[in-house]
Amino acid sequence: MKLIFSLTLIWMLCSSAAALQCNACADTACSTTSSKTCSSGSMCITASITASSPGASGTQVYKDCAAPSLCPTAGTATFSVNLGYSSAIASAQCCDSDNCNSQTLAFPTPQSANGLTCLVCDPTTSQCSSTVPCSGDQTSCFKATCEF
Repeated sequence: MKLIFSLTLIWMLCSSAAALQCNACADTACSTTSSKTCSSGSMCITASITASSPGASGTQVYKDCAAPSLCPTAGTATFSVNLGYSSAIASAQCCDSDNCNSQTLAFPTPQSANGLTCLVCDPTTSQCSSTVPCSGDQTSCFKATCEF
């Protein structure tokens, strides 16, 4: 009995769960990555993001460690937001094995209008007087206040 207890105690003291290793991008195109040690409870994430604002649009690939609040479970999802003056759509995948975020996801295709609208405010004047059409699975409006 003492032997089993002693071996269990030694095993518990000597073994520790290895920290998760994730790929992390060094630039917005993610042409260069490095392996990064994540904090406990984190997952790896990869995301392909398309954003646009008046007169400009761009894409970004993002790979890194993600906090549990961002990646509560492993899997793939599409996210989108339309603020009236700018919008973004992203495909994201969370995973929980070493360097599982090595592949790059396809950029999501723009979604068509779904008939819903949300009130939009001008960020320079805070006047809320027009609406923005929702698209795809955008079914909720939100209100936010920013202080600098």
